[in-house]
Parts: sequence; structure tokens; C-alpha cells
Amino acid sequence: MRTKRISLLLAPVTLLLLLAALISFSSFKSRQAAADIWASLGISKQAGTDNIRNSFLNGYLNYYGARNIKNIAVQDRQAIARDLLSYTREFISSAAFKTKYEETRQNAKPIAPEQRKLRTIEEIQKEEIEKTEKSIKDTEKSMKELGGDVAKSLQPVLEMLKQNLKDYKNPKNEMFAIIAEGEKYQQEDARKRYEEAMTQWKKDYPENVNLFIADKLRRMLEYTNGIDYSAALVEKYGKKRFANPTYEAKRTEWKQGFRAGKEVTETAREFVKKWLSELEK
Repeated sequence: MRTKRISLLLAPVTLLLLLAALISFSSFKSRQAAADIWASLGISKQAGTDNIRNSFLNGYLNYYGARNIKNIAVQDRQAIARDLLSYTREFISSAAFKTKYEETRQNAKPIAPEQRKLRTIEEIQKEEIEKTEKSIKDTEKSMKELGGDVAKSLQPVLEMLKQNLKDYKNPKNEMFAIIAEGEKYQQEDARKRYEEAMTQWKKDYPENVNLFIADKLRRMLEYTNGIDYSAALVEKYGKKRFANPTYEAKRTEWKQGFRAGKEVTETAREFVKKWLSELEK
């Protein structure tokens, strides 16, 4: 659970930027029908919509189904960005997304620990005595029925149980107080961890879906801020990498914004800023 939560926080949704990166390989005329967007990308509208939904809910964009991305000429990047971002906003603002968000929110809700009545020291002692007395009877019965070497092998066990019973009946035995204190601590600790998880859940999944969306948008702006679009690249280990090690250490979102290019990324950022300002009113 903790790993999942950290993943959601440290790898927030980059849908708007990744859509921009995706369309940087694409060609689209803004007057075309929406269906042509998905056709040009080699992906169905349903698959594209699913990608958008999952991006906002899970913090990543899975667009592996877009098989034609690299086969389409580069044209009209800003127009494509605006159209796809507008479609994204329309869907994210829909009742269908809100319903899915609430389902995801409830599934992520921590489960309250079972609260049992704590046993008293006397109750613990009584239960341990009863269990030990039963074990003694069962062992004696087995020894009688099996006899021979088996009975001999069980003799040390029987003696240990009888000694335990004697110890348990000792009124000065402190073991039961330790057990009682341990059970109390476990219950309190479970409750504390549950309350902490609930606090984090309310932060990660606010009841108002607009707060959830706004948080994703802020993260997109934060992680794509200050991109140096003129940064030099070098070939290393068969891949293009930044010549500047500081840039190479940047977050994935920053690098994706660089690859998408200034026209697309800055278009996406301006779109997000406007969307965010409206959500915050």
C-alpha cells in the first residue's frame, strides 16, 4: 500500500505533456472530425479515452496501442495539442470520469482494523491454563494409545507441558501482564496506522474531484517548468542523452517536455494554467 501511494505522489500524471509528446509525431488539421484524430494515431477513440482516464487516475499514460505514431508526418503541432487537450478536459470534466474517480477513490480507502475487546490479565491466564491442560490430556492419550517408542519420545513434551501449567498457575507470573500490554499496544498501533492512512487517503483522493484534478495539473506545471529547449544531446550507450549532467538528472516529465518541443509543451502549459485557474475559482 505504501509503495503504491508513493508511486502516485512521486510519479504524478503527465497526460497533458505526454499527449503533447505523442502528437509531436503526428499530423492533424484542426478542422478534421474528432474520429480522425484517433485514426491518424492508429488507436480507437475508446482506447484513447481509456488512456486519458487511466493517466489521471493512476499517474501514467499508457499509449502503446497507438501503432501509427512514428509513421505520421510532423505538422501543425500546436493545433493538435489544443484539440487533444480540449478533448482531455472535456472527458475529465464528464460524469463518466467522476463516477470512475469515485470508484477508484473508494477502492483506495484504507480498511479500518478490527477492534476487539482487550483481554484482562486474568482472562489471558485462564485461557493459557485451559489450553495447556487440554494439551496435557491429548498428549497423555496419544502416549497411551501408541505406546512403545512413540510414548517415550513424547515424555519430554509431557513434562514440559506440566511445567508450563505449573508456571501458569503461579499468581506471581508476570508473563500474562506482558501479553496484555502487548495486545494493547498492537491494537493502538493498528489504529494509529489506520488514522495516518486515512489522512493520506483524504489528501490523495479528496471528495471533490476538482481538487484531485487541480493537484495533477499543478504537478504537471511544476515538473515541466524551466525547460531548456536548446539543450545539447549526445549519443551514449545507444541512446540520446543530455550533454549537461544536470539536465540528465532531471525528472522524466521534464525530459518528455524537452522531447515534445517548445511549441507543444508550452501550448500544453498555457492550456493547463488556464484550466487550473478556472478550477481554483
